[in-house]
Amino acid sequence: MKRVSLIALAVILVVALVGCAGTSEDNLTQKQAQEKLDALVKSKVKTKTVSHQPDNSWVGSSGSIDELPDINQKYPLSVKGTSSNNIEIFSSTEKSSADGSGWLDIEAKAFNKANSDRSVSVRPIASGSALGYITGGKYVPGAYSPANELWAAMLQSKGVTLDTISQKLTGNEAGILMKKSVYQTYVKKYGQPVTIDKVVKAVLAGDLKLAHTDPNVSSTGLNIMTQELRAFDPANPFSEKAQTQMQQFADKVPPVSPTTAEMVQVASKGLADAIITEYQAWKSDPSLKDWVFTPCGVLHNSPLYAFDKATPEQKQTLKAFADFCTTSAAQRQATSLGFNPTDGYAGVKNEYTGAELYTALDFWKQNKDAGKPVLSVFVIDRSGSMEGEPLNQLKASLLNGANYINENYYVGLVSFSSSGDITVDLPIDKFTAEQHSVFCGAVGDLQARGNTATNSALVAAMNLLVKKQSELGLSDAKLRVFLLSDGQQNEGLSMSQIKGIVSGLKIPIYTIGYNNDIDTLKELSSLNEAYCVNADSSDVVMNLKQLFTAQL
Repeated sequence: MKRVSLIALAVILVVALVGCAGTSEDNLTQKQAQEKLDALVKSKVKTKTVSHQPDNSWVGSSGSIDELPDINQKYPLSVKGTSSNNIEIFSSTEKSSADGSGWLDIEAKAFNKANSDRSVSVRPIASGSALGYITGGKYVPGAYSPANELWAAMLQSKGVTLDTISQKLTGNEAGILMKKSVYQTYVKKYGQPVTIDKVVKAVLAGDLKLAHTDPNVSSTGLNIMTQELRAFDPANPFSEKAQTQMQQFADKVPPVSPTTAEMVQVASKGLADAIITEYQAWKSDPSLKDWVFTPCGVLHNSPLYAFDKATPEQKQTLKAFADFCTTSAAQRQATSLGFNPTDGYAGVKNEYTGAELYTALDFWKQNKDAGKPVLSVFVIDRSGSMEGEPLNQLKASLLNGANYINENYYVGLVSFSSSGDITVDLPIDKFTAEQHSVFCGAVGDLQARGNTATNSALVAAMNLLVKKQSELGLSDAKLRVFLLSDGQQNEGLSMSQIKGIVSGLKIPIYTIGYNNDIDTLKELSSLNEAYCVNADSSDVVMNLKQLFTAQL
């Protein structure tokens, strides 16, 4: 009897152990995550510190137009006009798309078909990205149709001459989009209508989690951010009062997303219950049909401008095209695609000069982390699969992007190949000119070899972060990891062994993928409030600049 009992007990223990081995550890507490991190560092993850000579050649440089990819490769024409009197239009992406299915694409094709002696070409490009090509002189089209008037003011502040062809091609609005239940709760406390002033109060009170897009690229992001500054201090949006309010506000909202698509994902994970977006994007997305939209800010009427390089004949073509777009038939088409809201919103007047809009972007960058210290570690894949162009692109983009890191942030660098080759190339410290120069030296020394122990390197990086946070006594610091890799993990710790640590410590992992296993990188980024950048060779330098501007 005793023997049977012992056998039964042994079976129970084996089953229990097997069950424990297969138990998901995705939802560890912070304490459990820290304990597991310590255990892995002690038993499975070994690092060595490597010294590098400083490289000052990149320090203090402000970047160049080489940050921008070849425009035809990255932003191909969606409509190509073929007449001798043709003019190219930079068009914001809510009304044009690479596959030629946007409203402006449809109208351009119809216009070109109806006119044998004149035509237009359309190039879909985000309004903020277009600004970079034009102000940098890399590529200037004949015409420009951003989502709103703010970008034109910024161009004019840089000495770019614009001839207004049309104040409005079709109607659209920026605004606040809330889940229906959240909207109902909000209205009970703050009343109607929804305004930026009251939304700011709701966020500061903890009654609303509002996600944003990057104001450096997104028309809606720029529009709403500048309205929020006015809400912080109507008399002076750049005052100490506005700064204090913005830092408090930034502490209550998720980090910015690069696009509306990523922002919707943030909301779907419960990290936000309201987002900023455009009316047309809301109407065109079935997943958002149960959300409530309220317009705010300046109108998004897609103005149309001509540049100096446009000839008088091209300007006449542009005017004819603007007239074509405002016919009743064209506007019915626009309405069918989600444009032309019928809510009667008149918009607010833009009270910023172009120079002040640039100041607003800098003000936002300096305060977006709520005045809290930020500790970051770059984790660099230098395995054999990165040899050649991927590693060369990684180096160039990282060296250039480092110029957009705030100097008062703390930065370190870890590189890796195989499990036995994980190195601390730059211990975490404030990103002074000296730290920056050693960072550049370490990046320049990277050489590809060996296998890919990505997850083991991530454990090493997270350990550096939490140790440095404790050493500095910065309990309120924001911790971040930036992983640059092709994603081909083939050695070391598995994803299941680190997911609980990442989730429990709540350290965002921003991933930059070089052409291969992007899905694995997306999974890592999805664990917390981060995102994955697919850095193909044509735009990796620009991608990292935008990522560092928004997050560092």
